[in-house]
Amino acid sequence: MRRKIGKWLLLALLLLAGALSALPASWLSWPVARFSDKHWDVNQAKGSVWNGSAQLVYLGPAGEVQAMSPLAWQWQPKALLSGLLAWHLDSAGQPGLLQLGFGKQEVRGLALSLPVAALANLSKTWQAARLGGELQLNIPQLARQGKEISGNAQLTWRGASTPLTAALPFGSYQLDVAGTPQGLSLNLSTLEGPLMLSGQGSWPAGGAFSMAGSADSPPDKYDALKPLMLMLGQPSGPTSVSWQSKTGM
Repeated sequence: MRRKIGKWLLLALLLLAGALSALPASWLSWPVARFSDKHWDVNQAKGSVWNGSAQLVYLGPAGEVQAMSPLAWQWQPKALLSGLLAWHLDSAGQPGLLQLGFGKQEVRGLALSLPVAALANLSKTWQAARLGGELQLNIPQLARQGKEISGNAQLTWRGASTPLTAALPFGSYQLDVAGTPQGLSLNLSTLEGPLMLSGQGSWPAGGAFSMAGSADSPPDKYDALKPLMLMLGQPSGPTSVSWQSKTGM
């Protein structure tokens, strides 16, 4: 019985792989737009869903288009023997891997540059601040099986800027993401700069993103940073504010 089930499963995967191989890489635009609520799209798509390359772009509320670094992929047929669809990835010259299976997904070795607007989109307050700078996403290994997530990722924001302050850049920051049996845990820390941000949060599988923390400034920089800090949160001390952010999954 198990052998029959295994043969049917392998046949289904082969049929799926054959169907996917005929699809051009530009087809990825449809699922990307649908699952991102039309905040993201695919640009410069070449090749096929099987072997190809493309560039994700963020579509801003005012019609602006901001591009992510290019990504290339190459299908690995041997993974079918393990009941998986797998692709080797190339992002910014770094080799990686994407694996998709029943109830399990995994990404390894992914490195991408992102538009800051992608992060600002998580909060209307952050959008209003017109944030600038450079975002780098690094995923050494992140996997999901059912509701349980394992592995880790880092999102680094360097040269953070905004028209709300003359202290430019006002800092560089890192968001550390770790998988847990419940979803994702988040920790925000300051790498450098006068505006010191810290925070903790979570993103349960199938739930809502939530995060809270504080922003602190040296006394001699507070007047320059005050407009930005008061937009981020509520005063919690002479030169500090507390902030929080929540959004749907």
